[in-house]
Amino acid sequence: MSPILIRPVREQLEHDRLIRFLQLKYQKKFEVLINAGEGQAAPVKLAGPAPFFPDLVLLSASKIAGLVEVETGESTNNLEALAQWQHFGRARVPFHLYVPVLMFDAARRFCDAHKVSVTEIWTYRSLYDGFDLVRVFHNPSAVAHAPKNSSVVGKLLPPVVSTRVEPERDQTQEMANLVELANRTFKAAAGKSAAAAAAAKAAAAQARAANKAAAKAASAAKAAPVVAAVVAPNLVIAAPVKPVGAGTPATKAPGPLTKAPARGPAAMKPAAKSATTKAAKPAAKVPKPKPTAKSARKAVAKLQKAKKAPAAAKPKTASKTASKAAGRKKR
Repeated sequence: MSPILIRPVREQLEHDRLIRFLQLKYQKKFEVLINAGEGQAAPVKLAGPAPFFPDLVLLSASKIAGLVEVETGESTNNLEALAQWQHFGRARVPFHLYVPVLMFDAARRFCDAHKVSVTEIWTYRSLYDGFDLVRVFHNPSAVAHAPKNSSVVGKLLPPVVSTRVEPERDQTQEMANLVELANRTFKAAAGKSAAAAAAAKAAAAQARAANKAAAKAASAAKAAPVVAAVVAPNLVIAAPVKPVGAGTPATKAPGPLTKAPARGPAAMKPAAKSATTKAAKPAAKVPKPKPTAKSARKAVAKLQKAKKAPAAAKPKTASKTASKAAGRKKR
């Protein structure tokens, strides 16, 4: 990957896929190490103190036999040629460059401008199941004709293991955070213990109150006499039973159930109930007879007879009283 350029995601994925495709291609002749993506498994030491990371490093008998660099449309530029191509061309091993089809002319122009000793230039085109590779430039004498004063021998370095560097922490602040955390946990535990103690006290108080109520009920049941239970409205037990005390004769068991006479308000309860039930029922309404012509005539005749009767009866009563008075005088 270029140290001075960040590729788009789509081009980076295509770049890494081509590296793995070329790894399978070169494995037939060489031992291949790759630096795909952000991987730094095969650093190479060249002219400068900083290591370089070519996309593919070809090894033969544990020695570098070739360097391969893959570029995309965005990374085929002048800066990339100065930063990497120029150094890879000075190594005393073949240098192979892979660029997109449309970027071949630009790559060839950059190599001529900066005097990059490139052995092969390949163009690639992405396919569904791989890549279409075409070698458009080949110079087998590039390594032999390289200037000896500027050429270097590449040396493979051990892989770089990425280590995560954590920022320095302030010990005093860290200690204060630990103390605060300890205080919070202590307060939480104390709150939970206080709540548990309060719940235990409330439960104990309820248990004591329940025991006291049970004791009072038991003592009241022992002290109270046994009262005769009413079995039916007119059937009761003969007499209440008294508890047997020390030195007192035992009373006889109650006799069989007898029918008690009706006394007092208890006997009046059924009658009162019946009276209330009778009073509660409304009296049935008697339908009034409808007046007719015959009944009207009879009523008029009765009224006339009633008016004549007292007038005829008055003289009779007067004559009777007069005859009675005359009889008394004769006597």
